[in-house]
Amino acid sequence: MPDRPLRLPDEQEIATFEADGVVALKGVYQDDWVEVLRQGVDEAMTTSDRYTRRIQDAGEPDFFTDYIAWKRAPHIRKFVMEGPAAELSAALMRSTKANFLFDGVFVKEPGVTKRSTWHQDQPYYCVEGRQIVVLWAPLDPCPASVSLQCVKGSHLLGKAFRPVKFRDGTDFGRGADDGYLDPPDVEQTFADDIVSFDLEPGDVLAFHGMTMHGAPGNPGPHRRRATNCTWVGDDGRYIERPGVMEPDFPDCGLKTGDPIDSAYFPRVFDAGASA
Repeated sequence: MPDRPLRLPDEQEIATFEADGVVALKGVYQDDWVEVLRQGVDEAMTTSDRYTRRIQDAGEPDFFTDYIAWKRAPHIRKFVMEGPAAELSAALMRSTKANFLFDGVFVKEPGVTKRSTWHQDQPYYCVEGRQIVVLWAPLDPCPASVSLQCVKGSHLLGKAFRPVKFRDGTDFGRGADDGYLDPPDVEQTFADDIVSFDLEPGDVLAFHGMTMHGAPGNPGPHRRRATNCTWVGDDGRYIERPGVMEPDFPDCGLKTGDPIDSAYFPRVFDAGASA
């Protein structure tokens, strides 16, 4: 695999991530790892599990989504366990370790008009903490017009918005009584704070678990393949949220307040072990 040294984020990139909740990291995944991920996406798209979905509108081209594909896609597993993401994430979080939560696959074929709903990731998840980062990586050239969009600074709002299903906007059984607010009209309320970036394969968009984000459709002539992986740092704790969690891990054996370390959420990077 690649013998070029891993490019870790510099202090300015880390400071941007902390202040804005999102930072574009250029050229951090080497070509060989990008190809590993592409093969992993192919494996995910030719198999299926409980979170494998097509969420396009009737008559539209394929909009494929998947979670926890690493359990059945050997190349995604290889990337997670051997690739650069864990150490990169630990550096961004200023954490001594990085535990892998799960992966995601998102493929919008040319002509998809359906957008990915504005949301925060963390309210869907079984983890709580400030040291949570998602690494979103395009596997095709991805101009800002079809790239993931983030609301700069939204991770610092101190608000958790009610998660909804991407396909039809229905909710997961959480509301005001549970401390979750109705999702805002992002494009009206936060219009001046929405950022997106021209990205190439090898670039990574890193965002905080509480950063509001979404993505437009893909009206152009090219595929838009992307993967993400979610990482948890030193302060991450398991939480059982009211209603449905997605994805959920009912057999993980953890209870609210437990450290996230477990066979389900492996510690892939440990600064002490690598010292």
